[in-house]
Amino acid sequence: MLAYFQQGGPVMYFILLLSIYGLGIIIERFYFFYRASFNYRSFMLDIKRMIMNKEVEHALMLLRRTPGPLGAIMSQSLNLVTSGTSDLRSRINEIGAYEVQKSEGNLKHLAVIGNITPLLGLLGTVTGMITAFSTISLKGANNPTIVAGGISEALITTAYGLIVAIPAVFAYNYLSSRYENIVLETERAAAEFVDFIEKGMK
Repeated sequence: MLAYFQQGGPVMYFILLLSIYGLGIIIERFYFFYRASFNYRSFMLDIKRMIMNKEVEHALMLLRRTPGPLGAIMSQSLNLVTSGTSDLRSRINEIGAYEVQKSEGNLKHLAVIGNITPLLGLLGTVTGMITAFSTISLKGANNPTIVAGGISEALITTAYGLIVAIPAVFAYNYLSSRYENIVLETERAAAEFVDFIEKGMK
């Protein structure tokens, strides 16, 4: 494997860096979405019960410990209500938009990696073929081993670019689907919670 990497030329280092960064994004996003996925209905019932029992501080502590955008939106909503903020729904909509956007993290970077690594592989193909033809022009083509290095560079970079891009694209599509589901659940639960606190805490 190391021999192939070395034969791929300098473009391989860029592909390697992108693969490491992409793997980091995949692991971090899987962990985030795993923690942010839970039974929203049961969670909402618990929070409503605490508020109805005047256990607002207890509810705030639970919300602040809750991963994902919903906990942040609901805790800030409670703070706004208890502080008597006017134009409550508009402020909560702003908070919700920010928290939902923040929960996407670096997911778009994964799409960029899936798009750019095949292009880097293509760049390696071009540089490899340039090397091969330069060798032919200098030494002739009587011995195939003379041009083998350039051709190897061309093929290896293309292969490695695709090896990185294909999992990145699959992971991006899957994680995007998870993100969209969390956004839908968050919007539904947040709207229900805002209705509840507007009616029950004023």
